[in-house]
Amino acid sequence: MTLSQRTDLRIVHAIPGRVRIKSPLLRQSSATLSEALQREEYVHWARQNTVCSSLIVRFDSGVDTAAVMRLVASILGVSYKPASSPRPSAICPHGVCSSDAPCRCAAPPENNVTVAAMRFGGLTLAMGWVLARRIVTGAMTQAGLFSPLGAVAVVGALPLLRGLTKDVRQRKVRLESFLAGSIVAAIAAGEVVTALEVLWITAGGDLLKTWITERSRRAVAEILEVTTHHTFVLRDGVEVETHVDQLVPGDIVVAHTGEKIAVDGKVTRGHALVDESTLTGNAEFPERKKGDRVFAGTMVRQGVLYIEAECVGDNTYLARILHMIEDGLANRAPIEGVADQLAQRTVRIGGVVTLGTLLVTGSFMRAFTVLLVMACPCATVLAASTAVSAAISTAARNGVLIKGGRYLEQIGDVDVVCFDKTGTLTTTSPRVEALVSQNGAPREDLLQLAYSAEIHNHHPLAEAIKVAADAAGVTPTPHDVCEYFLGQGVRSVVEGRTILIGNAKLMKRFKVKLAEVNAQAESISARGLTTLFLAKDREVLGMFGIANPLRDEAVDVASRLHSQDVTLCLVTGDEARTVADLSERLGIAKTYSSILPDGKSAVVEELQSEGRLVAMVGDGVNDALALAVADVGVAMSAGASEAAMEAADIALIRDDLSQLTYIRDLSRRSTAIARQNFWIATGTNIIGAVGGIVGAINPLMAGMLHIVHTMGVIGNSSRLLSYDHTPDKN
Repeated sequence: MTLSQRTDLRIVHAIPGRVRIKSPLLRQSSATLSEALQREEYVHWARQNTVCSSLIVRFDSGVDTAAVMRLVASILGVSYKPASSPRPSAICPHGVCSSDAPCRCAAPPENNVTVAAMRFGGLTLAMGWVLARRIVTGAMTQAGLFSPLGAVAVVGALPLLRGLTKDVRQRKVRLESFLAGSIVAAIAAGEVVTALEVLWITAGGDLLKTWITERSRRAVAEILEVTTHHTFVLRDGVEVETHVDQLVPGDIVVAHTGEKIAVDGKVTRGHALVDESTLTGNAEFPERKKGDRVFAGTMVRQGVLYIEAECVGDNTYLARILHMIEDGLANRAPIEGVADQLAQRTVRIGGVVTLGTLLVTGSFMRAFTVLLVMACPCATVLAASTAVSAAISTAARNGVLIKGGRYLEQIGDVDVVCFDKTGTLTTTSPRVEALVSQNGAPREDLLQLAYSAEIHNHHPLAEAIKVAADAAGVTPTPHDVCEYFLGQGVRSVVEGRTILIGNAKLMKRFKVKLAEVNAQAESISARGLTTLFLAKDREVLGMFGIANPLRDEAVDVASRLHSQDVTLCLVTGDEARTVADLSERLGIAKTYSSILPDGKSAVVEELQSEGRLVAMVGDGVNDALALAVADVGVAMSAGASEAAMEAADIALIRDDLSQLTYIRDLSRRSTAIARQNFWIATGTNIIGAVGGIVGAINPLMAGMLHIVHTMGVIGNSSRLLSYDHTPDKN
């Protein structure tokens, strides 16, 4: 059969080895779907998000995405028919967005901060009234099922009771089932106040988790905020102010000085300096002109740009980054699974101990006290989730976006880190690393001639020369003629003398002899530098060696990783001689040079086959496949490459390599705090159970015990919210 619109399986986003699928069929949770997918050899893992009706599948990069779609469809019992021709106007030509906006659905009620706060607030008022009455009258409040407090308890327990009913129908036993059962038992036994205490603690834990999740979203939104609500669109040659929600792909958006760009797109005309610090962290304002791409959230500092919109609204780069965090918070860390297993074991053991207490002591009250202690492992459940959520929130506030707890935990355990070179270990701004003078010409004279010739050239190599000249205090001389040769260099006439600066092709074009300087040029090239020749009236005066310099923090990062017994590898498309010096400076054990994109992923897979846990750090489209294959993919600079950002598991927004060691430290710290929380929760549960068995505590005291150890866990995890991102302070 052909799928109707209601059962359509749509590909929202796909890269080699990873696909995101949306369909109304995915609104119902199904463990069978994920298990069936993961039974296939080529499927690495699958994660279903019922809230957004989506499914993410990671698989072998050599497998066709259509084959995965057919597999999903067959498991769901429907057929899959690939879209014949997607709407061209709605598809980003760079393949980074689609007509299907990322899921920005509202959080379900149990994950909504307002709803959680109202529930916790209502229970707090009830508990406050009980406490106030006890202080005033000195007597314990007694309440039955049909009292006002009983009604409050029943209303507060409704979410848990709905879950219990669902579990009974599905014949499943979950932690929440035991929790609901203990509350029902407490209310039935006339211990309404105790039931309210348990509900209050549970509601407080839910509020904390939703608040930390929302705080993570706000932290990302603050980093990447698009404050503009209106922009100007060209309609029949006239600029018309339009709300950004009304923009569609193909609109010509006009951005003036001081205005934020509201779309992702290509500049069709105009010229401006653009502040892209929200994406790259770079304080410099790059020049953008016809043919260049610009992104929503960046600001025009000087000039005017006419931009053809390609991605709008929820499809913009910034919106997808925010969605990445929202979706990633559901990607649980392995240690969170440990918490669930421990909690469920606690519940099972609690059932046995409760029954044993009743049989041995014959005291219903003692057995009920043990039941309340063991059947409500709130602190155990919160032990890992609060630590992970707090760490993700802190990382986002410090410019590190983590797609889920799994990657937060794994980045601290990796024992091999593979680095791309350009834009990762080196900066993207070239710098003059060598200046060789021929025939004794002074360095300042060479810089002045080169500066005078390049003064109006905005090529990155020309900018490097200008920066070097400015640093030397050299001022340019105005030129009379300036001629650019694409891919070769510049010819200028300065004070009547012809100045050439460029590569060997330019020199050959103007019949400049290089035989006398070939040896020196070869020496510069052997250092991995780009060689530019400077000639005056067809005579070579000197040579510039230019390269993307090593990041200031790279040596320190490499040293820190070495001290943690991490093996470093360099995986680059550059030639071996170009990277030899860099590898030696950083103490890199293995260097893979002249590697194509698929070769980079092969290197990662080779290391994984040796049993190593591998992280890949890169920034370009050519790194995307390796980032997807690695156990943890880390993207340098949010604005570098959309493909890299989509494939990566962690993104370093501020373009600072030292954040790699920071996030490893944070990972280890969050794991340590989660384990501390396990001890706090388990230890107090044991103490409470023993106290209940011997009659040292009553049901009300059991409820107070939950308050104490849950607050202890919450307080311990909250230390991560103030974790300092400065490595020297940690």
